[in-house]
Amino acid sequence: MDLDEYCRRALLTGLAYHQSSGRGLLPAGLVAEIRVLEQPPVPWDVRLARWFEEHVPMVEPVRTYARPSRRQAGTPDIPRPGRHRPEEAVRRSTFGVVVDTSGSMGTVLMGKALGAIASYATARDVPAARVVFCDAAAYDAGYLRVDDIAGRVRVRGRGGTTLQPAIDLLERADDFPTAGPILVITDGDCDVLRIRRPHAYLVPRGARLPFTPRGPVFSVR
Repeated sequence: MDLDEYCRRALLTGLAYHQSSGRGLLPAGLVAEIRVLEQPPVPWDVRLARWFEEHVPMVEPVRTYARPSRRQAGTPDIPRPGRHRPEEAVRRSTFGVVVDTSGSMGTVLMGKALGAIASYATARDVPAARVVFCDAAAYDAGYLRVDDIAGRVRVRGRGGTTLQPAIDLLERADDFPTAGPILVITDGDCDVLRIRRPHAYLVPRGARLPFTPRGPVFSVR
């Protein structure tokens, strides 16, 4: 196994031993973070994949003679164009994630949803996503690499549920694209949200939002 898998198993084993031996209480945020790590990603969902295809552009490499090919040394007499991804296109190829970390939010849902998002983003060659954790206040995690979203996320919060501050933070952020889509992960026990960007919701199966959503709603088993 790799180092990440070894550390993940060590955390889960240590938590199980601590709870079985009755050695006192651990911070709720730490326990939730470890529980998220043990949840496998959900299977691919066709509707969610189509949403990513529509709103998250895939960055195609561009051929240019300004950058020599890596094989140029093998054929010095034949000019070969190199490939690169334009920086402006890479900046647009991102999305925002608002994660409900209130006390009512289950770690199973968080783990599966974050794993699914990471797998979709990897397939779309998205380098990083802007993640905001939110309970009664917003905790900006900044841009996280796709691998970090799935396996090394620091869960913040575990208090009440007011997600609008996280939405406002993303919509006003100078380093977030003006047309960047937002994905909201919640159990449905939240405030009425007003989102002016393209957006969607990830909720557990059977949950209902306390308002009429304008964006699509995807269910997680």
